Amino acid sequence: MVGFQVTWRKFNLASLDGPQINWAWFARRAPRIIAVYIILLLAVRLLLSRFLEIDEAQFVGAVDFLWIYGNSHPPLYNWLVRLALELTGWNWVLSLAFVRLSLLGLYHWLVFDTARRLAGDRAGVLALMASAFLPQIVWMSIQTTAHTVLVIVASVGIIHALALMRSGTGSIAYAWFGLWAAIGALAKYNFFIFLISFLIAAVLTPPIRRQLFRRTFWISILIFAAAFTPVVIASLKAPLAATAGRMAKLSKPVDYLGRIDLAHIGLDGFLSLVVSAALWAGFAFIIYVIGRTRDHPRPVADGDQDVRLLLLRTILIGMGAFAFLVLVADYHSVAQRYMAPILAPTAILLALRFPQVLGARNLLVLSACMFVLAPLGFAGVALFGTPRFTFPFDAVSGAIRAQNPAPATILSTRQDDAANISVLLHWPPERGSATDVVLVWQSDDAPTAELLAKLPADALPTGPVTRVTAPVRNFSGKLRTFSFQRFSSHSPLPDRNSGG
Repeated sequence: MVGFQVTWRKFNLASLDGPQINWAWFARRAPRIIAVYIILLLAVRLLLSRFLEIDEAQFVGAVDFLWIYGNSHPPLYNWLVRLALELTGWNWVLSLAFVRLSLLGLYHWLVFDTARRLAGDRAGVLALMASAFLPQIVWMSIQTTAHTVLVIVASVGIIHALALMRSGTGSIAYAWFGLWAAIGALAKYNFFIFLISFLIAAVLTPPIRRQLFRRTFWISILIFAAAFTPVVIASLKAPLAATAGRMAKLSKPVDYLGRIDLAHIGLDGFLSLVVSAALWAGFAFIIYVIGRTRDHPRPVADGDQDVRLLLLRTILIGMGAFAFLVLVADYHSVAQRYMAPILAPTAILLALRFPQVLGARNLLVLSACMFVLAPLGFAGVALFGTPRFTFPFDAVSGAIRAQNPAPATILSTRQDDAANISVLLHWPPERGSATDVVLVWQSDDAPTAELLAKLPADALPTGPVTRVTAPVRNFSGKLRTFSFQRFSSHSPLPDRNSGG
């Protein structure tokens, strides 16, 4: 048995793997591959539906150039959507898909270019491949998410700026560092967990500390302060009801962890965090560890040890801080997207720490399959399932206009229903204002008390309850029923962007 193991270890399997991979060939073509992939994703999204999904719908009525919006997020993503709307003639689906997928493409390029600058062509390609095994990147970001993909881009951008510093680009690198810090702060507030963790990790890593905290670091500080100060001032002047509501989601128990919920300590939330972290990065970690099992001896890690240590410390400090918050605040649930900025360096770290030799060709094939299967799966669900962005909003909007063509504000039990109908009608909240209100709800039952409570106090019905039943706009053959009723009011509806 021992002799067999020695023979197995000495046997060179390279002859079974074809010629050695030309990493430079892949690296030269990576930017074009990324661009083509994003264009194909955009085409798939536009062909699947002309309606908005949930995360896209949140921006309807929230694209004025404000410093603070009612969804508790900073304003940058809303501004990007508004710019895209102006460029596309207010085509909402195209604008929102373009912004999200452009940011996804930028993430892929930053991951590739950062790893390439730090450790060469092989590391760059391996980092790009690693993203194929991160579900939040390869699956969720092609169909939904908004602020999350922007904050991931900003987090990776910080590391890219560090790579520029190490390549000797001087003050430009520090300007980029400040710009990416500003973008992250204007993208999502959980970016600060990553940024603080990164800075602490840099302090704890002497070579990085000496390189980062120089006099030119004031360039980064000034850029960040100039961009973020107006948001701080606006936030201090606005109620943070939406932020409190978003934090309340952390207090919602998870069913399968409910039995281990302890009083005054978020043990179940801590376990939820562990599960979410494993789902976020565990698959990629396993794939990259398995990919090296045939290499004897194991190839040494790529890049400088201090950079790998910095990235690992950043993740561990960020995860530790988040875990401490969850435990002390007795939170019960941590979604994967909450940890997005903390785990954003995963692909780069895996590429540097686990270089591949004999298993690299298999990883190339597997990652290509994942990049292809994800949009195919997304298309399959959209064409044969019943995702909300395939509901018959056109039939509902047509019936509303046919009953009374005068503009009215659309209110619904679900914000995405109201957004889709208002976009098709070009009525408020998509644009403009109106004194009439149209309540829309799913099912043929009476409107709920919660929905009626959204009406102004002086609202009076001016039309009958009308029901619309139509097939879902795909091949599922399913039917969906909506009901609506028009009301007249002289009181303004509350501005959902008045608080943070």
